[in-house]
Amino acid sequence: MTKTHVAVLMGGASSEHDVSIKSGTMVAGNLDRNRFEITPVTITRDGKWKFPGEPLKAIHDALPHLRAINTDCVFLALHGPFGEDGRIQGMFDLLGIPYTGSGCAGSALAMDKVRSKAVVRDAGIRVANQLVVLRREWDADAGAVVRKVDAELGFPCVIKSPCQGSSLGMAIPQNADEFRESMPEVLGYDDRVLAEEYITGTEVTCGVVDLVGEDGLRALPVIEIRPVTAAFFDYHAKYTPGATEEICPAPLDAETTRRIQEVAVHAHELVGCRGFSRSDMILDEGDPVWIEVNTIPGMTETSLLPQAAAAGIPFPRMLELFIDTALASSRKA
Repeated sequence: MTKTHVAVLMGGASSEHDVSIKSGTMVAGNLDRNRFEITPVTITRDGKWKFPGEPLKAIHDALPHLRAINTDCVFLALHGPFGEDGRIQGMFDLLGIPYTGSGCAGSALAMDKVRSKAVVRDAGIRVANQLVVLRREWDADAGAVVRKVDAELGFPCVIKSPCQGSSLGMAIPQNADEFRESMPEVLGYDDRVLAEEYITGTEVTCGVVDLVGEDGLRALPVIEIRPVTAAFFDYHAKYTPGATEEICPAPLDAETTRRIQEVAVHAHELVGCRGFSRSDMILDEGDPVWIEVNTIPGMTETSLLPQAAAAGIPFPRMLELFIDTALASSRKA
């Protein structure tokens, strides 16, 4: 049987480069060698592409090489900007190369927390109250911004860069002084800052799969997230073994579990995700408050989607289904 040639793309220019390397390595190490020919491809922080046994290539040389080695499908293990935000998806669409995960439009919308929240909120899903602060507003009158945030959201609040992942560019200032101290760092990622009301409650996440060979669109088991030492599920808590207690399935009653899974499936459809996604939420007295959807969730040894999928789909089988779905979606296009 002819093997399907899969290029596993990892690394990239975003601040999530290291996490992406871990995800891509995990993927490449778990694909079935009897069915797939696997080529790990690393994009360096400065945008060069590294193929096994080849010198570094600029993108205009890397793409013809991807063709030359007869790549059937690209497995996208890229996180954050330039990997998860629709740009590389659109490029592969134009080249006619199948790839795993959501398409160009769905990826771009999901990556922008301001716009994806607007779409989900308009469909009746509860989200946290928010303000968007522009760099020019902060530079012109920081005091006015602080007063507005205090009046409309109160402290503590959550501030985050709207187009980052892995909780990078995020802080939870407890008062106005901490807000002033945190803003320059968050503005270092983008010219916008998303300020949200702080909701005290249980953090949960729920994966969704819509895969060829499975029973259509369905939610995976809900996972409860309990950081051991961190104040919230930050970068350290996400990617350091033992830093977070992740309980799957979450110890919730059946009705609460059902509502979380319904929200995750609805958000997946609204944003236009494909194949798989993972929605993060906070339970406010049992009521799910939707935070964001991840279109390329982590695939590391501590990542949440593989943990949830393991309850019903072995990890190697899940990866295989991602590729089958990518190939089937490409044939329909």
